[in-house]
Amino acid sequence: MLKEILFRISRPYKVFSTKKVAAVQIPAVNGDITILPGRAPTLFLLRDGIVQLLDNQLKPTERYFIKGGLADVARNRCAISSEKVFSVDGIELQRAKEKRDTALHEEDRAFYDFVVTTLENAKR
Repeated sequence: MLKEILFRISRPYKVFSTKKVAAVQIPAVNGDITILPGRAPTLFLLRDGIVQLLDNQLKPTERYFIKGGLADVARNRCAISSEKVFSVDGIELQRAKEKRDTALHEEDRAFYDFVVTTLENAKR
């Protein structure tokens, strides 16, 4: 039987998703890192980006936008905590533009600008 990773992604005070996956790709501040079963315990600081859940062929099955955060990896578990989390498929381009245009803080505006750019590039 193939080993899996127990993946959990959460926002403050709320678990967004928990499931078993073959691997997880995270946007660490020093570059994207793929977490495989058996990885040594590590704590990663995350940048704004996309977390990808991967199948046994390392193909993405689910993707989530995150606004920075931490990833705690230990004992075939990857726990991500981020200020903002939502599915890439769960936000429409128009809604992301509205969020960007009404953001009160520059860091939120920059995050939603990243989301808008990613969604626009995906349509090409």
